[in-house]
Amino acid sequence: MRHAFIMNELESVKAWKDTTYFLMLACVERGHRVGYLNQQSLRLNHNQVHANIIWVDVHDVHDDDHDKPFTILESTSINLGEVDVVWIRTDPPFDRRYFYATLLLDYLPERTRVLNRPSGIRNWNEKLAALLYPEFTPKTVVTNDVDEIKALAERHQRIIIKPIDGYGGKGIVFYNAGDREQVIVDATHQGSHWVIAQAYLQTAAEGDKRILLLNGEPLGGILRLHAEGAELNNLDMGGSANPVELDQRDLEICAAMKYGFIDQGVFFAGIDIIGGMLIEVNVTSPTGLQELSQFNQTAYHHQIIAALE
Repeated sequence: MRHAFIMNELESVKAWKDTTYFLMLACVERGHRVGYLNQQSLRLNHNQVHANIIWVDVHDVHDDDHDKPFTILESTSINLGEVDVVWIRTDPPFDRRYFYATLLLDYLPERTRVLNRPSGIRNWNEKLAALLYPEFTPKTVVTNDVDEIKALAERHQRIIIKPIDGYGGKGIVFYNAGDREQVIVDATHQGSHWVIAQAYLQTAAEGDKRILLLNGEPLGGILRLHAEGAELNNLDMGGSANPVELDQRDLEICAAMKYGFIDQGVFFAGIDIIGGMLIEVNVTSPTGLQELSQFNQTAYHHQIIAALE
């Protein structure tokens, strides 16, 4: 099989923890051909999707023999419909460029599988999709109204405010009832941007679970714990990954979401759970696969490619 990975620049990949690299490695180890391309190289030739692609060999940096993850084999322009699988693995934010890239990828023929399905990525905003399952989410308002956010804080005493297009913990602020209104004004860009305001969960101090799912079925989870002196558990914000078992509540949430993932064509996803409450649904480039494989001593990256085979 031939795989094309739409992703961030190869030079930015942190191979010792990167999930995209880990999937590429499994492809090569299973005898598949792997190529890298950037969103910006996508183009339509009438109704056919073309792109500049760099075919690479992928090395296991955990071995002593290799300290570089990639060797470039060939650079060429191709009809992207001639590959078997196209992986959308560009990191968020899901901005205008990301949006238009998914529209271009809609023109790929049915014989080329796109993961995750472009329309599914468009439909499931990573911050909003959890509200499709309101019975599992904390009390939430999505608004740009300062007074409405203050009212939520007064009811719950402490809330968290997140930008709709945020990622990696960026732009998140905490607000307590009675704090300066300017915090909310700044978060909403003077009332011009929608934000997600959510009741703060005290159990956040105990970490949050990142659960990875393949075709709607949970592979397992990791527990993300915040760094000393910090509140956010995001790994990009200095948090650490730790082993964790899934409990009955976690499995209940996964079961409720299973057919939503399948219907939207979301083949590989991650969900974030705090204290048994669903917080986010990650469909662009979910991470944590290397850590999960290490903790459970299971080659989940091979399981994912085997599912495609």
